[in-house]
Amino acid sequence: MRERKTTLLGRRIGTNERKRKQERARKVKSGMSSAARWFVRRGWILAALLIVISVLVIHNRFYLQRFNPLELRHLQYVEIEGNRMLSWEDVMQSAQVETGMLMSELNEDSVTAALMQLPLILSAKVEKKFPSSLYIKLQETSPVLTVLSEGRATIYSEKGYPLPYSVATAMRLPVMDMESMEHVKAVTHFLVEMRRADADLYDRVSQVSWSDENNCIKVYFRDMGYTALFAAKGENAGQFVLYKSLENGFTKDLLCAGEVDMRFMGFAYVRNYDKRCVNG
Repeated sequence: MRERKTTLLGRRIGTNERKRKQERARKVKSGMSSAARWFVRRGWILAALLIVISVLVIHNRFYLQRFNPLELRHLQYVEIEGNRMLSWEDVMQSAQVETGMLMSELNEDSVTAALMQLPLILSAKVEKKFPSSLYIKLQETSPVLTVLSEGRATIYSEKGYPLPYSVATAMRLPVMDMESMEHVKAVTHFLVEMRRADADLYDRVSQVSWSDENNCIKVYFRDMGYTALFAAKGENAGQFVLYKSLENGFTKDLLCAGEVDMRFMGFAYVRNYDKRCVNG
C-alpha cells in the first residue's frame, strides 16, 4: 500500500504537489552543483581578490577614515546675482572665496555671515551646486534717509550706514538732523517698517527726528501742520494702519492738531497746542 504524505499540520500532499516539490529540489541541487563547479574553475580568483582588498582596507583604515570624497572637487564657477554697487571682485574678496579651493572647505553659512558684514548688503543667499559651482544671490541696501550737516547731504541705508548716492536722490528722501545721529539705526529701522507697510505714507514723510523727551520718533509729514509721535521699538505696522484710518476719518480734527501721539497701541491722542482752529 502506497504511503500517504502529509504536512506538519496534517494536510494531505497530493501527487502533483509532490512532483513540484521534487522538481524544485532538483533545480536547487543542480544550481548548487553548477555554482560549485564555477567556483572551482574561476571563483577562487574572485575570492582571492576579496581577501586582498580586505587586507588592504584593514591595513589602511586610518587613511580611509580621513578620506573625504569632496576633496576630489574644486570650485570652478561662481555665479553672483543682484550686485549693482559691488563688483564681482568685491563680493569674492568679502566672502573669502576663490576659484580652485576645495568644495569641502566651502561653508554656505560662513560665506553668508561674511557677506552680511558688508554695509551695502541687506540679505544674501549662498548655495553650493554640484559638482563644482557656487551660487550667490544678493540684495543690496537702498537709500532710506538723508542726514543734513553743514550744507552737506549724506544718504543712509536700511542698516544705518552711508551710501554713495547723488544729491538728487538725497532730496527725495526723509531728512534727519545731526542731533539725532546717535539714533540713526533706530530711525532707519522705523522708516523701513513704514515703507514696507505703506509705501505711500513713507513717501509723504518730510522730516524725522528723535525725541529725547518722549523717547520716541517724531515725524513731520508733507503738507501737514502737526507732528506725529511713533514708538521707536516694537511692531509699528498696526500704528501705521491706525494713523491712515485717523487721516481718513478725522480730517477736520487733524487740521486743528499740533501733535498726534501714536505711541500707544490702539489709541491716538490729538493735541491742539497751536489752537489754529476758529472753534478750537
